[in-house]
Amino acid sequence: MVRILLRFNEELVEQPIISHIILEHKVAVNIITAHVNSKGGEVLAEIPDESLEKIVTAFRQKGVEVSIPRLVEVDADKCFNCGICITLCPVEAINIDKDNTVIFNRERCVGTTCSACVDACPARAIRSVRQLNALKNKGARGKAEK
Repeated sequence: MVRILLRFNEELVEQPIISHIILEHKVAVNIITAHVNSKGGEVLAEIPDESLEKIVTAFRQKGVEVSIPRLVEVDADKCFNCGICITLCPVEAINIDKDNTVIFNRERCVGTTCSACVDACPARAIRSVRQLNALKNKGARGKAEK
């Protein structure tokens, strides 16, 4: 299964696009999280690997923005393997291997709606991709202003 992030604009949010694509292509789509209102929304969904290309194409043809998300980023150099994040992860995306090293499974992470590990990490080794993008954008603005 592959996770995809679907972004719907204000015009598309009123249409049953997901159900149409499921019925049209006869593909199971597992919705992990959904944040939708009248102004638009985001849906994190899982689809079978073998259907990725045709499903992504179908959503894009309907005007939906599709991306394959990286929800959190782990800086292995900062992580000192304390394990606090392991106990907090509701989807078991973080585990510890035989040599007591914290390992992160990106496919299981629901980062944008959870972020418990981001908030709890004492080393600040785990960051949400949204935080990283905000920092990059802030840096780019700062350079442009100088």
